[in-house]
Amino acid sequence: MDYDQSGIATTYDEARALIPARRNHWRRLLSARVDRTAISLVVDLGCGTGRFSELLAAAFEAWVVGLDPSEKMIDQARRKPATTPVVFGRAAADKLPLADGRVDLVFMSQVYHHMPDPAAVARECRRLLRVGGYVCIRTGTRENDVVVSNFFPAVRAMLDADLPSGAEIRSNFQAAGFTLRHHEVVTEAVARTGLASFESPRCARIPSWRVCLTWSRPGNGRASRSWLQY
Repeated sequence: MDYDQSGIATTYDEARALIPARRNHWRRLLSARVDRTAISLVVDLGCGTGRFSELLAAAFEAWVVGLDPSEKMIDQARRKPATTPVVFGRAAADKLPLADGRVDLVFMSQVYHHMPDPAAVARECRRLLRVGGYVCIRTGTRENDVVVSNFFPAVRAMLDADLPSGAEIRSNFQAAGFTLRHHEVVTEAVARTGLASFESPRCARIPSWRVCLTWSRPGNGRASRSWLQY
């Protein structure tokens, strides 16, 4: 989707802003799998309006570079008050304007399905990362039991056409030199109803497939890679 051909950027955060509970939730999940002491430079790849950029900077007490191909989305990100060391720029995910081996963590949130060439992005992540660096991918996959398809069956076909499978993600990153370490399906409350026929409100929940990879090099000089996925 080309966000620059629409007005979505100006209203994007109205529907997708991270409330404090969700911010804390993702911060805990990241901290559980990524060594904070090893992180000084983070790339928020496909950052959009920067809704995760500040969270990443605060969680790891690190510099964050938010990159996105959309000029309008980056413009919205830059309009937000700067409270943490975050900078934004426009770039394609497979051609990033950063030096080799300087990045500690590449983070992607709900952007993988927008990438024209995910395999090239995986190779670009490996190029950017220092030895021992991380890649974290937060995305939906075809395997997800998305609640909306229970009410609108036609949505299932759309999701199958647009979303990657978990196997596709693993294949692309394994080909780039990564191996899987951790995978977790995260269920989040996305809507609340207060129907009178129920004693308590019900929450609609959506699972999210997230991947975190680590690239390490053993002492014998041969490069090896391992995934840390969550």
